[in-house]
Amino acid sequence: MRSDTVFVTGAAGFIGHHVVRLLRAEGRPVRALIRPGEDTRNLDELADPGIERVCGDILDRPALAAHMAGCGVVYHLAAIYRTWVPDPKIIYDVNVAGTANVLGTAAGLGVRRVVYTSSIAAIGVDPSGQPANEEAAYNLWPHAFDYVRSKYLAHHVALAFAPVLDLVVVNPGMPLGPGDIAPTPTGRTLIDTLNGKIRVSFEGGLNLVDVEDVARGHLLAEARGRRGEAYLLTGHNLTIFEMVAELRQVVGMRHGMLRVPAGVASAVGRVLEGWAERVSRREPMITPGTVAYARQRLFYDHGKASEELGFSVRPLAETLHRAVDWFVAHGHVRPAAAAALAQRA
Repeated sequence: MRSDTVFVTGAAGFIGHHVVRLLRAEGRPVRALIRPGEDTRNLDELADPGIERVCGDILDRPALAAHMAGCGVVYHLAAIYRTWVPDPKIIYDVNVAGTANVLGTAAGLGVRRVVYTSSIAAIGVDPSGQPANEEAAYNLWPHAFDYVRSKYLAHHVALAFAPVLDLVVVNPGMPLGPGDIAPTPTGRTLIDTLNGKIRVSFEGGLNLVDVEDVARGHLLAEARGRRGEAYLLTGHNLTIFEMVAELRQVVGMRHGMLRVPAGVASAVGRVLEGWAERVSRREPMITPGTVAYARQRLFYDHGKASEELGFSVRPLAETLHRAVDWFVAHGHVRPAAAAALAQRA
């Protein structure tokens, strides 16, 4: 009989550890793949003997096969989510080739079902600004950066395995919530906004979703998703200006924000990216690519996931409170800003 153990890549990550927690809440044994040297605080906090940790790299296919052997279900969440790295090749290696390795290995081992974590980055936008669904034509390549492009490529690599693998794809929006230890680019943007490091906003739109809702959507996809189908696990569509207004109203952010043309933000991004390339070798706050992407109306409709999976999302105010409270509690928000937030109603 095939094992009930669930193999999870990216298990210590932001979404991944929430998926692991929900799997364990159902009493399912988990084999968690941990990258060498990875920060495992999220798993450490679970302190669960039902989680078997194995150390490995999704680019090492023989070792991957040894770790995955005997598992009946695979959740593939491991990816590099960064807006800039010194050598972008690693993003494509991990996100695209790594996905092929995981899915090829799963197919070879006869795994019962795979849930692959894609992204809204792999789905186009509606030119009219209305929320797009899973069938939207991809039109973001000219307005993207390496992470976005890698997820588009990996998405189609994953779907190519559907004829030989019982595969379901999920496409989360921009997640927020507890456990963003890295933090992710989405979390970093929120932190920098709260700390007053970001004082400008420009025309654009985004989709915010609670990380725990996304994790729950993964399990729903395993249980109810159709083979070879993709499901948007998205939340709330709002413009960048609306997001700033929500932060003011919901969590009490006080400092002002200046509206500027996206071209001005892009010019600043070029300067910061040049500094990163030549001097700091660290991820800049913004780049021309991130501005080009964020200035799109990244609005998405999770109707398919709601109808077929039973997916739902909590109110935006609750998600913002949970994310901000976690960042404050873990020292990501400057004391003065945290004190101001503490006085909110």
